[in-house]
Amino acid sequence: MNKVLGIFGLLLFVCLFTTVMSDSFVSEYNLYNITRWSALFGILSIGVAFVIITGGIDLSIGSVVGLVACLLPMLVTEYDVAPWAALLIVMVIAGALGLLHGILITRLDLQPFVVTLCGLLFYRGFARWMTDDGTLGFGQEYDDGLRLLAIGKPCSWATMLLIGGLGLVIWGIWKAIRPSSTHVDPASTEARAARLRSWSLPVIGAFLALVGASRFFLGWELGEGTVLLQAGGYQIRSLGIQVPADAVDVPSRVMRVAGTILFIPLVLWFLIAAGRGNLKRVRWPVAAVCVSLVLLALCVWNLVPLYDRAAADDLWQVGVLRVSGNALKSGLMAVVFLVVGASIGAIGWLLSAAASASPICKALIPALIASGVLMLLGQTNFAATMVPMPVLFLILIAIAASIFLNQTIYGRYLFALGRNEEAARYSGIDTKRMIVVAYVLCALAAGLGGILFSLDVNSVQPSGFGNFYELYAIAAAVLGGCSLRGGEGNVLGVVIGAAVMRVLYNAINILGISTKLEFAIIGLVILAGAMVDVVVKRVIASRAAKADAAQVANR
Repeated sequence: MNKVLGIFGLLLFVCLFTTVMSDSFVSEYNLYNITRWSALFGILSIGVAFVIITGGIDLSIGSVVGLVACLLPMLVTEYDVAPWAALLIVMVIAGALGLLHGILITRLDLQPFVVTLCGLLFYRGFARWMTDDGTLGFGQEYDDGLRLLAIGKPCSWATMLLIGGLGLVIWGIWKAIRPSSTHVDPASTEARAARLRSWSLPVIGAFLALVGASRFFLGWELGEGTVLLQAGGYQIRSLGIQVPADAVDVPSRVMRVAGTILFIPLVLWFLIAAGRGNLKRVRWPVAAVCVSLVLLALCVWNLVPLYDRAAADDLWQVGVLRVSGNALKSGLMAVVFLVVGASIGAIGWLLSAAASASPICKALIPALIASGVLMLLGQTNFAATMVPMPVLFLILIAIAASIFLNQTIYGRYLFALGRNEEAARYSGIDTKRMIVVAYVLCALAAGLGGILFSLDVNSVQPSGFGNFYELYAIAAAVLGGCSLRGGEGNVLGVVIGAAVMRVLYNAINILGISTKLEFAIIGLVILAGAMVDVVVKRVIASRAAKADAAQVANR
């Protein structure tokens, strides 16, 4: 959970920094693009997470994406294969490639790096030979059919919040009323924290459902929705719910009000519980948060307007120096970057210190973060933005992957295999079969990604389509908590990691930073995230060692 909070803090930092520097970041069009591309790369990242958890690696993801993206339009447009049959064929091919990787690694004892590197080269070369290096696409013929799998807009985010909130309420109530297997004193602080933690989910879900339902407060009509998919004479359509024009902005207003109503009491409760638990531990983090927020407010009121006025060809007097507009903008950007980073870091410091000071604070953190994010999103038109179809695929895949990894015996096998393959084999786990399963799942995710990418862009160039996608996917998985040594991984963290990669790319473009620095900036951010993760691990280990030593001394 600490890793998930850390990568979420990084995502929040990038979003806040970019929003402060440019309002266009939170426009409906930009939010739609970010969520769409984050979902596409999130699917690839979940697939490679299975392989990384086992301690392996897959470098062929981008080439599999390119191969599938070339095969699909070729089958549909040149060979007149039915769309549903073409989809099935390319997914079978992708799964077969994953099966081949797994067999070569387990039966011939080849290194995963070597096998997948050869796959990267071979699949790319084969796609170029098969297409004669020509550009492929679907044209306009399938815009109202097959391509809707990638470019369809089934509903708004308000509707998704309503559905997700109701689901969270049901799940939270079920977890809250389920009998506990542990027996503790009901009056103890730990028991109160456990009850608070279990009932926080239904409360958060109720607020989300309220925000989503507010879209229909002014009335609605049920009409014929847009086509999402048609095959064999049958059509799958969106919900087709029409609301008045005045109702579009209602969810954002409700989100602001509901988030504030929930956030302010939670902050007060959180601070009081932290002070009662260990006042000395939290007083400096609280002071750091207050100072950083004051500095952030000063930046927003003074530096950001100056940044907006600075033109590239102007000369500005800064003290005794005369600087160009570009230099001034870069300096202001650096100052805001440091202030926003300090604010997020101070908040993280406070959350960590308070969680260790009081179990009540630890139980309040999810609701506190949810209400804060709700309040921030209320300042944008996020609720009125349409949901891209790839997001639905990502949600389904993420739920299935979470259940597989955390609720089934095979998921435990994968984690055990990653932690110690020899011990897993001696305990009776068929390690070779599980490795094959991991590579097949990764290839299937890459195949689905190739389908959606090709349908989305509708122009596939085999020589470059999918290049570096494997690096984005691996980086997102590692940022999200997957250890390259194996044995660790979290699906939610992987999804957030994929969002971080796309938000970074989007921020570079919006802020006018040279795209030549794209990979350099992304590399620095990933390196910084990895360094922070290592430092936090060492601090936690050091504190645990000191606590153990203190317990031994007291005995």
